[in-house]
Amino acid sequence: MIKKATEIMRERGPLLRMEARTVGFVGDTHTALDVTDKVIKHYFPLLDKLVFLGDYVDRGDTGVENLVQILSIFIKNPEKVIVLRGNHESPLTNLYYGFYSEVTKKFGSDAYVEFEELFSSMPYAALVNKVLCVHGGLSNGIRDVEEIEMLPSYDINPDDPQAFQILWNDPREEVTGFVPSERGDGAFLFGRDVTEEFLTHNDLTRLIRGHEVADGFRFDMDGKVITVFSSRYHHMSAGMLVMSGQSLTKIYL
Repeated sequence: MIKKATEIMRERGPLLRMEARTVGFVGDTHTALDVTDKVIKHYFPLLDKLVFLGDYVDRGDTGVENLVQILSIFIKNPEKVIVLRGNHESPLTNLYYGFYSEVTKKFGSDAYVEFEELFSSMPYAALVNKVLCVHGGLSNGIRDVEEIEMLPSYDINPDDPQAFQILWNDPREEVTGFVPSERGDGAFLFGRDVTEEFLTHNDLTRLIRGHEVADGFRFDMDGKVITVFSSRYHHMSAGMLVMSGQSLTKIYL
């Protein structure tokens, strides 16, 4: 299953484009099998597209099972399901937050290489209608959305600074431009000015992302940036956002 999913993803590249009437967005699940199971059983059949915004593993001991649930529907419905890369789909986090240990315990130390290859093949972004979907945020250095298509493939960590920022950056109302983030070297906070300029320049309406703990959802910058969070780990509500035309519906899982 891992090899098949990797093969499909490698054929498509780092930026996906699609149009759809009804789209579901699922944020970080971090091994939450019940959340993923409910999305697949109850909501997936009702949607035209389903976008997972990254962070399927770490912070629990069922990352493999959570990922398998997602990949099983992705392989059967590759035109309907989008599986974006998160910052936890990387050895930079897996070595410290549990997934590397989980894989080696269940399958042996050599098996993790297969997951590295999968993670490095996942797309960084998707354009759904006029919405940009990423895990983290906008990158300091990318002005045109087409530049995402030029990011290097199979970048395991990733080492490319623009790709790294897409996975790690966060929006902040009080910030102007890009400023260093408390997350560490290479990560930035980006402000309303950056967001509005990027959306206008690329003829987009909003940015939908995960990456930050929220009680299901957080709306920033007059709704131009929406954070969806679907993890049980932080003991808050798990959210799923559904976009139907111009209408947005919050669902608590």
